[in-house]
Amino acid sequence: MYKKIAMMAMALIFQVHAGELPVPSCAGDPAPQKAVENFLQAMKTRHFAEAYRFVTRHMTDGRTQTDWASLQEHMFDRGGVVIGAIDVRAAHREMTKKKGCAPRARVPNVLHAGDVLNNQGSTEFEIYDAVLEAGQWKIDAQESLFSDEAIRTWFPDEKAPKLNPTVRPFLPSWIALPKDLGLEPTVHGLVKESGKKEGDLDKRGVPRGTSPSH
Repeated sequence: MYKKIAMMAMALIFQVHAGELPVPSCAGDPAPQKAVENFLQAMKTRHFAEAYRFVTRHMTDGRTQTDWASLQEHMFDRGGVVIGAIDVRAAHREMTKKKGCAPRARVPNVLHAGDVLNNQGSTEFEIYDAVLEAGQWKIDAQESLFSDEAIRTWFPDEKAPKLNPTVRPFLPSWIALPKDLGLEPTVHGLVKESGKKEGDLDKRGVPRGTSPSH
């Protein structure tokens, strides 16, 4: 009897090392993906106070719910921001040796949105960093992808959108600008080329001699 049990145990160990048994995965938990979906849906329907529930203090710069929601409403109104289709993909979450599934996940999303400078809308490839706080998943950071390599890594079946490197559309306050493009925000809520002075912008907040893309 004991010999038989020992042989079964050895066979089980061999299967694990040989990779014949399924390895526990952290990707099966839908909670991080759902948190991003809830956030984006709330932003899309302009329920900014509700969206506040799904972001960390880091994302709000420590603002209160009322102040943060008011800022989002102002940004959306001023920029004519309209969020269209949302395609949140499964979260990528690591397995750690000590704690099991890590309390942090990366969630890809394909976002279609338009604004005052681009009323036809554009496709944005995003990565949201979600963290587990007091049992609730919240968004702690967001990154927009622009290079072909980065987009292929996270969205292998998608193609990078064409980008005008001089003028970028109005961006909601939660979206981080890509550092490699040399762009920075202006007081108008638009973005311009680094090194440009406020005096180089016309009354629309656009660099002089440049026509906004549509």
